[in-house]
Amino acid sequence: MTQSPSFTTTTQDSALREFLAAQEEINSLSANAAPSRLERALERLEAAKSSMDLAA
Repeated sequence: MTQSPSFTTTTQDSALREFLAAQEEINSLSANAAPSRLERALERLEAAKSSMDLAA
């Protein structure tokens, strides 16, 4: 089954938006952020990167 170009573009756009939001979350954490919060933010970033790779 072939995906339509608009579906692929929407998927890629969504993946990119999530990746940028995850990066922004990490950038917004202060030096005294709880380690668990940093770990969750890094996991979110990794998941977003994986989504971008799959959407490409």
